[in-house]
Amino acid sequence: MTQELAAPPQRWQRAAGIELLGLVSGSGLNHATYLVRRADGQVVQLSELLHHIVAEAAEPLPSEELARRVSAGFGKELDVEGLTLLAESKLEPLGLLEHPDSALAAPAPTAAPLLALTAKATLVPRAAVARLSRLLKPLYATPVVVTACLALVALDALLFARSNAGAALNDVLLTPGLLLSLFALMSVGALVHEVGHATACRYGGAKPGVIGVGLYLIFPAFYTDVTDSYRLSRAGRIRTDLGGLYFHLWWVLAAGLGYLATDSPVLLLLVIMTQLQMAQQLPPAIRLDGYFVLADLAGVPDLFARVGPVLRSLIPGRGVDPRVSELRPISRWIVTSWVLIVVPFLAGVVVWLAVSLPYILTSAVAATIVHVSNLSLAVTAGQPVEAALSLLAITLIALPAIGSVLILAQALGNILRALVRRLTPRMPRPLPRHVIPSNALRVGRHS
Repeated sequence: MTQELAAPPQRWQRAAGIELLGLVSGSGLNHATYLVRRADGQVVQLSELLHHIVAEAAEPLPSEELARRVSAGFGKELDVEGLTLLAESKLEPLGLLEHPDSALAAPAPTAAPLLALTAKATLVPRAAVARLSRLLKPLYATPVVVTACLALVALDALLFARSNAGAALNDVLLTPGLLLSLFALMSVGALVHEVGHATACRYGGAKPGVIGVGLYLIFPAFYTDVTDSYRLSRAGRIRTDLGGLYFHLWWVLAAGLGYLATDSPVLLLLVIMTQLQMAQQLPPAIRLDGYFVLADLAGVPDLFARVGPVLRSLIPGRGVDPRVSELRPISRWIVTSWVLIVVPFLAGVVVWLAVSLPYILTSAVAATIVHVSNLSLAVTAGQPVEAALSLLAITLIALPAIGSVLILAQALGNILRALVRRLTPRMPRPLPRHVIPSNALRVGRHS
């Protein structure tokens, strides 16, 4: 009679490139939450027990030894069966644990946040951002911040008393070269905005990533990767959120001083339009600075991920969704209020776009035909500035029209997917609630 060979003990180890970011400060959840970052940059939030398992699995360990170490660190008993269940059902699918000798693992889930940036490309590499943010850190000293804010108030009062914005606007609109200069300066200001996010992240003690450009729906936008700001306190994260607006403030001061010295209409309009752009960043309806400020005040990384759970919890006769009940009372109030305001607003925008789309497309086509004709004439006459303006005008006309179509298509696609999910049996899925947006991208619109 042959004797069966005992199966080798199951071993686990932490996946390559995993970085432990530690306990979340100012979390809106009613239990301790820890963050880890995978090699692909995706950030995952874990309970204390799951975090202990990942932390102890720095080297390949048999299940028995890993369970013993976790029990000692966690302060509660975790047997091998429980460890195996957690490892196989949660940590391995999330790409955090793996078998040392296993074949290539299945791709781990990543967050696909609503209204997120796409088609990203790097403009300023991480090393250059690190050097620049270290150099500019002193600008976040409290006396410097207070002085800059007071200077902006004084500048606005002075310009209101002595400048003529209407005349400046007329001069710029009638001079193609000045109009192109204004657009170029606004674009540089958007990059300055992103440097502000990176510097605030560095000032708080975290490491900023790259500065790049991507598409927000279809509109070009600059961004800063400040994923590491998740490790900061709530105050540090909010400083990072507002860092872009603060550096925009310095951009306004520089433009204002330039105007006072030269009376340039371009610089006067730059002061005005940059401050309008700053105000545009504050409403939290989409993923701009105001959205991240509110998310960090609530202690919830992705507000849009809570929309469905909040709406389901408001249906009479249905219980409270776990993704709502896990929130602290103040965070739950903030998130629910945000959902009740933003969802009707965005729905209204979609309805308005649906009704207005024929007019938008017709007007865009008619204006584009005119500018294409002007472009042809400018090229024929050898007028590069006028040709560049015509190209810019065509782009600025086409992007909103195409963006409107994409917004409606995305809304329709979301509705259809929701209907399909309602009509088909539920299938097991990875654990998306643990996965939060991999790049905490603070976006400055390129307009």
